[in-house]
Order: sequence, then structure tokens, then C-alpha cells
Amino acid sequence: MKIKHKVLPNNNGVKSANKSYEAFKKRFSTVMGDQFDLTDDQLRQIYDGISSCVETSIYAEMEDVLSAIRNTYHADINWVIEETVKLSKKHQNQSNKYTNDGTLRSHKSFSNLNKEEYQSKHGSFKQFITHVVTNYQSLPKQRIDVLVIKHEGYQHLELTLFGESFIQQHGFRTAHHLHNELMHAFYTAFDDLLAKGTVLKSDQAIQEQVLAPVLKRFDAKLAAKVGDSYEQVESL
Repeated sequence: MKIKHKVLPNNNGVKSANKSYEAFKKRFSTVMGDQFDLTDDQLRQIYDGISSCVETSIYAEMEDVLSAIRNTYHADINWVIEETVKLSKKHQNQSNKYTNDGTLRSHKSFSNLNKEEYQSKHGSFKQFITHVVTNYQSLPKQRIDVLVIKHEGYQHLELTLFGESFIQQHGFRTAHHLHNELMHAFYTAFDDLLAKGTVLKSDQAIQEQVLAPVLKRFDAKLAAKVGDSYEQVESL
């Protein structure tokens, strides 16, 4: 009689993956648990997303992975702040509009408007995971600070902003504020690209996809507003 041997599934790979995830979960809870309110399922989604591009092991890359999550968390805060400011201005404008009988037009409360509209644009957890994964694979955002000082377009704008003519007409405070606005626009453009799935792993990628487009927009707006008061200068 021929005996058929039952083929047992190899669970070693599954056990190893679960062990790696538990190590990640424990380290995440220790280092960043007080900053995030994530479910186990959400944390697992982050782990699955990032582990697909980890070339060595989660143990060896643990601190870099946590750094990527922290960077995304800070980017998410900035998105919330910017969206809140925009919605606040929109809400204020709506509040200043009256119907013919002098009553205010009906509108949602700001808190509800903020929550609903923000989530429709930036509230996707999938986008959060995408940013974590691309951030892990990209050069650090701080690389922008090194690259701009060598960029001819930036050097030209810097000379314009802090040149004698602009300072005499608008003042040093305005020039300094616009410079800060420009740097913020670089950082925002960087994070927006990561959230869309773009990996910026070289200086050339940052120069072409972040610095050049932002400088072009800023230069055009600044040139159009030369001679006008600062209050009329549009933000990026």
C-alpha cells in the first residue's frame, strides 16, 4: 500500500514576518506612541507599505523607518495648519456676505467645514502611507537648504529681495518675510510630491521637480508686483 505524505505548510516565513512586525510595533510604541492615535490595523498598513522597500531588514532600518514616519507626521500637521488657514479665510468671507434682508447667508460651522473639506483633500490614510514610503526612499528635505544656495535662480531672487531698490521701497522686514515664504514653498512642494508617490532620491530630482518650479512661480509673482505695496503680493 502506497502511503501519501501530507504536505504541511511552511509557517516559518509567516512567523518571521509577524515577529518583525511585533518588533516594529513595540519600537514604534516606545518612541512615538504618545504622538499618534493609530489602530493596530493602521500601524500594520504602514509596516506593510514600508517593508516592501526595505532592502535589508526592519531591524537594521528601524530608526530610518521611524524617522520617515515622524517626517510624515510633521508634514501632515503643516497640511492641517495651511488648510485651516484657508478655510478660516473662506469662512470669514462667507460670514461677511449678507442676504437682501440683512441676515447672514447659511453656512456650515467652521469646525465641520474644516473637518469635511480637509479630509476630502488630505485626510486619506493611504496618502499618509505613501508619504512615509517615499520619504524613506528619498533624500532628506533638509537637502533643499544646501541646494538652493548653489542654484542660480535662487541667487538671482535673493539679490532682488535684499537689493537696495527693493529694501528702500518695501523694507527689510518684507524682504525677510518673502524669503521665509519662498523656503516654506520649497518644503511644501517637496512634501506634496512625496504624498503623490514621487521619490526624490537625487539632487537633480530635487532641483528639477522642487526648486525650479517654485522659483519660476515666485519670480513671476515678484516681478508682477514690483512697485506695488507688500500687502498686494500674493502668496505662493
